[in-house]
Amino acid sequence: MEVDDQPHSVEAATSPVHDERYYFSDGGVIFLCEGVLYKLHKSRLAMKSDFFRAMFEMPQGSRKEGHDNEHPIIMTENNMDFGNLLVFLYDQYVFLFENPSLQYYISILHLSRKYTIPSGVKYAVANLPTHRDFTPAIQLRLARQYSILHWADLGFQSLVFRRLKNITLADAETMGVVAYHKLVQVHCQIQKLDLDLAFNPPTVVHSPGCLDENVCSKLWDWAWWMGYAKQLLHPENVKSRDRILDTLDPSKGILSHMDELCLQNTLGATREENPFNDDEEYVLEASSELKAWMEGL
Repeated sequence: MEVDDQPHSVEAATSPVHDERYYFSDGGVIFLCEGVLYKLHKSRLAMKSDFFRAMFEMPQGSRKEGHDNEHPIIMTENNMDFGNLLVFLYDQYVFLFENPSLQYYISILHLSRKYTIPSGVKYAVANLPTHRDFTPAIQLRLARQYSILHWADLGFQSLVFRRLKNITLADAETMGVVAYHKLVQVHCQIQKLDLDLAFNPPTVVHSPGCLDENVCSKLWDWAWWMGYAKQLLHPENVKSRDRILDTLDPSKGILSHMDELCLQNTLGATREENPFNDDEEYVLEASSELKAWMEGL
């Protein structure tokens, strides 16, 4: 193996390079981001960004930052994010008929918030939810990071009725421990509701002509357990609580032996009382608590 014993110039090895697309000869301000120089137009930056407009309006005095390649404005973000922002600022409509990556929109959201670019925030928030790789877990993370509180509702409610076993470790890491804890908490509350509903059949509303209320009630309780509770508690059940009630056939099985009017009264009273949607209260409460926590960050 040959060894190159010639001395190398550290300056040459570390010299920044011009960006191939965004180093404009007529640009008025130079930025350096991770070894890449960008020469951009002050007017375009100032038009889009309150941050840059305020910066360019400040008296420069003897400062030379941004005037030439030797004195660029140093950008602390990574080059990918900055490059994506420049695509939005200069070439947004190039992507109208292409498929930008999810990271493209996230970069725009991130730097638009940092540099006060309202049009960039609006653009990212409008396009992210329709992206093929956008997930409820990502929505919750971005809701937390960028205070997009209505996304907290949407992301949380998309996940809350998903089986916990189907929420991956990556999902949990992405949404964060607080959001995941709220999710598990609501799942436990909903599970308790299901158990209470399964093991506590609605009270039979007997008709005046019921011949044996005791037998009628026992038939109802048994039919509830065999026909309703077992479906509700089945690990693979995908039906809603009220949909399961609709599947009970009064003309078949145990229910066919009940007093017909007693059964009609009981089913009607159960639907009127509506014990099936109590979980909505838990979901809304948990979602509100999650948003309040995000607001306090």
